[in-house]
Amino acid sequence: MDEKEIVRKRRGAKEANKTFAARPGRLAVGTPLEIVQIDHTLADIILVDHVDRRPLARPYLTVAIDVATRIVLGVFVSFDAPSVLSIALCLDHCVRRKSIHVPGKLEELVWPTSGIPKAIHVDNAQEFHSDAFSSACEDWGIAVEYRPPGATHFGGHIERLIGTAMGAVHVLPGTTQSSAAEKGDYDSEKHAALTLAEFEDWLHLEICRYHNTRHEALGRTPLAAWADLGGDTAGRQVVDVEAFRTSFLPFELRQLGRTGITLFGVHYWSDAFASLVGRGSGKVQVKYDPRDLSQVWVLVNDGRMIPARYRDLSHPRISLWESRRARKEWQDRHGGRINEKALFQVIDAQRRLAEAARQKTRTARLESERETRLPKHQPRRDPSREMFAIDTGNPDLPTYPIEEFDDPRRKN
Repeated sequence: MDEKEIVRKRRGAKEANKTFAARPGRLAVGTPLEIVQIDHTLADIILVDHVDRRPLARPYLTVAIDVATRIVLGVFVSFDAPSVLSIALCLDHCVRRKSIHVPGKLEELVWPTSGIPKAIHVDNAQEFHSDAFSSACEDWGIAVEYRPPGATHFGGHIERLIGTAMGAVHVLPGTTQSSAAEKGDYDSEKHAALTLAEFEDWLHLEICRYHNTRHEALGRTPLAAWADLGGDTAGRQVVDVEAFRTSFLPFELRQLGRTGITLFGVHYWSDAFASLVGRGSGKVQVKYDPRDLSQVWVLVNDGRMIPARYRDLSHPRISLWESRRARKEWQDRHGGRINEKALFQVIDAQRRLAEAARQKTRTARLESERETRLPKHQPRRDPSREMFAIDTGNPDLPTYPIEEFDDPRRKN
C-alpha cells in the first residue's frame, strides 16, 4: 500500500498532508496590514458561569493576525459558535487602539496596533461567504481571498498562532488539553475556575506577552517588527469605529413604511424616517446586533445609515435568541404569528421562569455542598434528642435562686 494512504487511514487526512503534501514557495509579505489572516477555533478549556461558578462550556476564539509582523490585530471570545457577528466584533477589535488593565495593579499594558487590512485571507466557512461580510469588505476597500478547500497550510500563520495560544491555555485550570490521550484522567469540569471575562483578560495579557517575545521567523519581537516596518502609518485608520463595526453586522431587507421598519415582529422608528416615507423604491438594509435588538441601523437609498430604536420605548432589551425562542413557543401553543405585545410578554415570562429555576438550582447545590462538607464522624441531626427552650409559664417547673449584687456604678 502507498505510505500516504496508510497514514491517512491511521491518522487522518490532515496528518497525511503534513507529511506527504508538497508545499513549494512561501507567503512573502513586507508591509503591515497588507495581508491579515482570520480564523476561528474552539479553545481547549472549560469555563464557569459568573454567578455560581459552575462549569459551562468551551469558548470559541476568533483571531486575526498580521502576516508581515505576526502581530495579533484583534481577538473575540464567545460561547456562541462562529458567525458573522464574531467576525464583526473581531474586526472591530482590529481597528481600535487597545490597552489592557493588569489585575491587581494600576498600570495598563498598551496594545499599540490597529488599522484597516488591505486584504483578508479566510477559509471557506459559511460566515465568510455571507452578504454582510462581503458587502462590508467592499465598502471599506478590503480584498477577500479564500484558501483552497482542504489546503490548511494556506492559513499557516494563523494556524501556528492558534497552536501557540492553545499551548498556553493548557496550563490553565479546566483545560481539556488537545487530545484525550494528553488529558488522561484529568477532570476538566472539576478544576474549571475561570469565567468568560477572566479568560478574556488572561488571553489579552498572554497576547501582550507574545508581542514582546522574540519570534524565530522574524528574528525580533512582533512589536519591534511592527515599528520597524512602519505599522502605525502603513494602513488606513478608522475615524468612526462604530460605523465600521455596524457595517459588518448581519442584515435583513425590509420595506420602509409610514409606521417605520418591522424586524422580527418588532416595530422601529426614527424621526429621520419622516422625510423618507414614500420617496424610495424597494427594500432597504436593516442591520442588527443579535445580542441587543433594542436598536437597528437602516441603510437608506442615499447611503446614510440611520439608527432606529423601538417604536415603543417601554420595551426592555432582548436578544435575537430570546425572540426566536418566544416565537417558537407561541407557534407551538397557538399557531400563527405572534404580535409585538405578546412577544415581549412571553419573553418576560420565560425570563422569570429561567431566574426561578436558577435560584432553585443554586439553593439545592448549596444544601448539597453543606452536606458534603460535614465531618465524617459527625452524626446527622436527630430532633428527638435536641434541647428546646423551657416553657417559663409553667409553675410546676423547678426554679433556681438568682444572686443579686450591687453595682457601684449604679446611682439611685
